[in-house]
Amino acid sequence: MTQTAMQAGQNGARGGLPLGAALVEAVRAMPQMMRGAGPALILTTVLLSASGWLAGWAGGVVGLAAAVGALAAFGAVTRIGLFGLEGARERGLGRGGFQLRRLEFRLLGATLLIVLFMSIILSLLGLTALALFGASGLDAGAIEARDWAQVGPLWKLVLLGGVALVVVATPVVFLVRLSLYAQATAVWGRMASLATTGLTNGAMIPLLAGLAASAAPALLWMVVTFAAGWSGVAAGAVGAALLMLVQTPLTAGFLGAAWRRLGREEG
Repeated sequence: MTQTAMQAGQNGARGGLPLGAALVEAVRAMPQMMRGAGPALILTTVLLSASGWLAGWAGGVVGLAAAVGALAAFGAVTRIGLFGLEGARERGLGRGGFQLRRLEFRLLGATLLIVLFMSIILSLLGLTALALFGASGLDAGAIEARDWAQVGPLWKLVLLGGVALVVVATPVVFLVRLSLYAQATAVWGRMASLATTGLTNGAMIPLLAGLAASAAPALLWMVVTFAAGWSGVAAGAVGAALLMLVQTPLTAGFLGAAWRRLGREEG
């Protein structure tokens, strides 16, 4: 990976995000991710799995350790995805992906800001949806009985279906718009959150598709475990492994590739 993220301003001027090329770059970055951040990713996977079956204060301590490990791994894969393994080492990557430097704390702050923002958005959407559904006058008994012919007028059902679609789609749109916040935080040298929404103009669909592709193994496992009724330590451990060892580095690699095409040097 010879091109650094500091050249992103020139690339972003060309516009567009070729989905296939970005995903190929993400897959090719996986060996570097494992060499540079593998120990942190593996340890976090083990801690996440253990926190699921430990009870009481022990579970809380292990869960806290998993959160710290996840933060270190997040910083590690973000650096590698942007700058490559050697460039990441020059920018503070620790041995095995274990480091807690300024970038990690900036990422934590930016993540908390986005969580707060999304919580407000979800609360507003939920209250609006509840008010509309409550005022619709639909027959709750018919809905519970799934007697759709007696629920209410068709136009109300269509309208409320549209409202439900908006409620589901809006958070997804915002999350995609904010998806480059970690890369912006690393490159700009400060916490970046809502200021990154403009970076994704014209690239929403490939970004969404790439994020979905990166998350596909973990999401597929969730579907399989739910459909089969599987639960317990083993199912949780597999899910944690797919999340930390596949989705996390793949997503960082994809977003690093996206930044080199969409990002800019200064926020």
